[in-house]
Amino acid sequence: MGHKEKIVFGIIMKKVEDIAVLTSFLENASKFGHLIDKLIIVYQFPINIKIIKKLEKYCEIFPVQAGKSSFLTNSLKRVGLENKEISYLLNMSTVEKYETIAYGTSRNHVLLAAIFLGAHYLCFFDADVFPKILKAGYEKQYFFEEIDFVGSHLKYLKQNKNIVVTTSDYTGYFIIPGMDFTGLDKLLFGLQKEADYEFIATIDAPIVQEKTLQNIFKTDKVLGGNLAINLNKVKMVPPFFSTNLVIDNECIKGRGEDTAFAPLINKNNGICMDIDLLIFHNCFGDFPNKPDIKCQKNIDRFYYACIGWIIRNPFYNWLNSIYIGNKNAINKKERFAALEIGSKAAVKYFNDKRFFNLPKAFNMAYAKLDKDIESFQRLLKIWSKIQNYYSA
Repeated sequence: MGHKEKIVFGIIMKKVEDIAVLTSFLENASKFGHLIDKLIIVYQFPINIKIIKKLEKYCEIFPVQAGKSSFLTNSLKRVGLENKEISYLLNMSTVEKYETIAYGTSRNHVLLAAIFLGAHYLCFFDADVFPKILKAGYEKQYFFEEIDFVGSHLKYLKQNKNIVVTTSDYTGYFIIPGMDFTGLDKLLFGLQKEADYEFIATIDAPIVQEKTLQNIFKTDKVLGGNLAINLNKVKMVPPFFSTNLVIDNECIKGRGEDTAFAPLINKNNGICMDIDLLIFHNCFGDFPNKPDIKCQKNIDRFYYACIGWIIRNPFYNWLNSIYIGNKNAINKKERFAALEIGSKAAVKYFNDKRFFNLPKAFNMAYAKLDKDIESFQRLLKIWSKIQNYYSA
């Protein structure tokens, strides 16, 4: 490492319009005395130059267009990748046909850019999170407390030579809005989200945190929107991985691009730490109002989340059995039967026929599992060339 630590921020934004989250993290870093070398923005649609100019007041902005970055292409050639390997690495999606790109591929764009730019530490955040904690006041009143986002992550990232990643969960309303209807338990069981049923059906208050950085523990669960990576340990840093699924000519993104991230690090004797820093996640954009699940935008979000989990689950189950050693086999028939009942109940509850697609997506996702595993193994093989180049 040189005399100066290079800390970079990374974010994925389909369109760069509302820059409040960007400036909030940049201002937060400055407030707590952290010099950010670059902000890497992976985008799909062109960024207005005026927005770039506004952001350049804080640090250098490094835009990377998803699937079309000459910087990444040339850098990958420099480390010895062939054209077909580069195309596979940067376009594991249907970006041209459907104007969408897998979550894992987008995150890899950020990760690769940070590595090629010589960063020592990469801090990821998402477009709906903020560097502050939600706390509870009196009579269901809530207030925010700003925290040292970069400093908190770096404190633990540097604590042990084997720590590769620091991460944590969120405050704010839960990722699934509060709801309850006959068949919800079946729906969640089919989605492999049954552990959340009691919370979803009974709790209508946001998650808060009174004390931070108290419950620190090793984890297999990495959250991409609250994540720091030690790039001094490139040999231990794996790629992100997720896939898409085309249903009725619509390309839908699978969730869980960070599913394999921690297990692969842990398998290589690295450590992922949950640092108990629950930054605020305004995932519905409704705060301080309670998200209404019957609101169309929230129904849309929940539907795509359901499909996203279904796309992820077969690979996630395989990964659990291979990398985490979880031998509790998922009963596919039992899950499918529950999902059939739950999806019909959801159609009725939401008055939305799209939920009929869930069992169909379930079968399609399992049908392509072998292909997903092959894609994952091919990705690891290509990625190892990058790791070996920087570890030589």
